[in-house]
Amino acid sequence: MGFLDQIGKTFTQGVDRAKFEAEKFQKTTRLQGEVNEFRRQLDAKLMELGQRAYDLQRAGQISAPSISEMSAAVDQLRATVVAKEEELKLSQNDVFIEPMPSPGTPPQQVAITYDTPVAGPPPAAGLRACASCGFQMPATAMFCPSCGARTG
Repeated sequence: MGFLDQIGKTFTQGVDRAKFEAEKFQKTTRLQGEVNEFRRQLDAKLMELGQRAYDLQRAGQISAPSISEMSAAVDQLRATVVAKEEELKLSQNDVFIEPMPSPGTPPQQVAITYDTPVAGPPPAAGLRACASCGFQMPATAMFCPSCGARTG
C-alpha cells in the first residue's frame, strides 16, 4: 500500500468517526429532550394528583393519616406565604419621615468666618498671624489654613 493510500484510509476513518460522533450527539440530545419532556409531564401529573388528594381530604372524602399530615403542612405553608406577602406589601409601602425638631429648641447654627486681616489688633490668646497672608490661625498650626504656607 502506498503512502497516499494510507493517508486516504486515515482520512476516511476520521470522517467516519466524525460522522458517527455527530449522529451519536444528535441521538443523545433528542433522547435527553424526550426524557426531560416525560419528566415534566410526570411532575405535572404528580402535582395534579397531590392537588386532588388535598382537595378530597379537605372535603372529607378521604382520611389517610399521611395525607392529613401533608394537608396540614400545606395549610401552614399557605398561611405563612399569605403573612409574608402582607409583610412584603407593608415593607414596600414604607416611606421615610423626616424627624420634627423638638418644640422650643432653636435650630443649631454654626458660624463660619473667613476673615483674613493683613493688619490689625494683636492676635487673641492661642492664635497667631500667618507671616504670608496675615490670617489668624491656631498657634499650633504647621500650615496656614488660608494660603497653605508653612508656619513653623
